[in-house]
Order: sequence, then structure tokens, then C-alpha cells
Amino acid sequence: MSRIEVREVSKTLGGRAGTAVLRGVVLYVAEGRCVGLRGATGSGKTTLLRLIAGLDRPERGEILLDGRIVSGPQVHVPPHRRRIGFVFQSLGLWPHLNIAEHLDYVLAASPLKPDERARRKKELCDAFHLHGLEGRFPAELSGGEKHLLALARALAGDVRILLLDEPFAGLDGQLKEWVTGALASWRRSRRLTTVLVSHDPQDLARLCQSVVHLREGRIAETAEVEK
Repeated sequence: MSRIEVREVSKTLGGRAGTAVLRGVVLYVAEGRCVGLRGATGSGKTTLLRLIAGLDRPERGEILLDGRIVSGPQVHVPPHRRRIGFVFQSLGLWPHLNIAEHLDYVLAASPLKPDERARRKKELCDAFHLHGLEGRFPAELSGGEKHLLALARALAGDVRILLLDEPFAGLDGQLKEWVTGALASWRRSRRLTTVLVSHDPQDLARLCQSVVHLREGRIAETAEVEK
């Protein structure tokens, strides 16, 4: 588990004369909770995820994981040392690797021992309905299976935080329930700290304990989700 603290973080895209995307954002995500981010396009949701992951650096403010500064004026811990899984809206699957190879690639860089890696791979394939499909390539998967693979890959390493940027885009109806159900079950069983960006209120209600509304780079509202 891990907690996330964002302290007065600001970010401008395009240099000093560019566009201010985040303006003094303060956010706290407790261990094991799932917090949703919503807001109009350009409100700063994806930028905030990228800053937490370490893919970008803030101009001002600090980001802490478990009380340790990972981004700040004099500090920048690289993404691979933050133990974070990230699922982009594009999914970013590798067309030349099959399902097993996707998972093996991530597991090879983890601190898990070989027997633990094999066990983790089996757990992920079972949990995300990929068992029996390990030899298939992305082009041979359905839309739902591609999303499940992207989630499984993000969780294959020794991650403590999961960041999701519109991970269910293009899914609807029972297919979306199938994918989100698999994620919710895995997340609850491991109390995985999660931040989810979504425009769909049902996704946020299904997975999150609270929802933060970003407007023009600032937090405009925070609301608890009734279960």
C-alpha cells in the first residue's frame, strides 16, 4: 500500500510563456483508496497523473509517496523507482508480444523471485480472464481482452499505486462491467491505492470512494461516493 500527497503543485506546458495546466493543486489519497478525477478536457487531469508517475516534473510544489518526497525543487525520483502502474487511454500494447510476453517483460524487472513471478502471472491471467489466451497477440484479442491485458500488465510488477487515464474508453454495457469488475476485485483484495481519470460517472461510482472535480487547473470540488 502507499499514500499519495500532492502539495501546492503547479505545472505549465510549453515553457514559461506556455499554458498553466495545474495551479496550486493539493490532493491526498490515503492508502488503499480509489480517488476519481473528473473535469473538462484541458482541466489538468492527465497532467496530474503524469506528475504523480514521474513522467513530468512540476514547476512548483511537491509530491510525496508514503511521506517521502519524490518530486520537488531539488528532487525527482524516476518513474521506475516509484512502484506505480499506469494505464493510458491508448493502452499502449506492444503488437510484437503476446499476452505471456507482455507480463514476462514487466515481471523480469521486478524484485520478485522466479517462482513468485510465475505465480503472479497465473494470478493475473486468472483474475483478468486471460487464462488460455497467453499465446495470443494484441491483434488477436477483442476490445475487452485488450483492456484486460493493459490492466494486467500495469499490475504485473511490484506496484503499490495504480494510475488510470480513461482506461475503459471504447467499452460499454456488459463489456465494461466485465472489465471494471475484474479490476475492482483485484484492487480490493490488495488494497491498492488508485487514481482514476474518467468522464463516466458510473465508472467513478463503481470504483471510487471519492471524486475530485478539476476546473481550469484547480480543484473545484471533492465529494464522497455513496455506496
